[in-house]
Amino acid sequence: MNAEEMNALAESYFEAVCAGDAPKLRSLFSEDVLWRIPKGAIPPYGGTHKGADKIIGMMLGAVGDSFKKGSQRFDVRTTLIADDVVCKETEMSAVAPDGRTYQNDYTFFFVIREGLICEIREHVDTRYAADFFS
Repeated sequence: MNAEEMNALAESYFEAVCAGDAPKLRSLFSEDVLWRIPKGAIPPYGGTHKGADKIIGMMLGAVGDSFKKGSQRFDVRTTLIADDVVCKETEMSAVAPDGRTYQNDYTFFFVIREGLICEIREHVDTRYAADFFS
């Protein structure tokens, strides 16, 4: 894949997550995809998770339970592409069911293999997230 195609794949990930589109996410992931989240994240999210179906369920479950439908968005600040990796620095915002606005900085590293995302390394302010959701 060239850099433009890799960037489009990463952008499709954000669109699918925000739309809650499980079939679209499935089309972007390798079967053995890994999702790495800082260990300090709220359980059960911290750590490394493996497998497309498991990860999609966790991702969309977290969004569906935590935010008003359709309120989530990612504003990309920086994109870096090298070799088989796309890095996106973002600000994610969404509205919680109680009306509060969640805004947190996220950086994603997408590892691409054979045209699919085979690893996502997600970096986020876990303390802010834990305080917001507690």
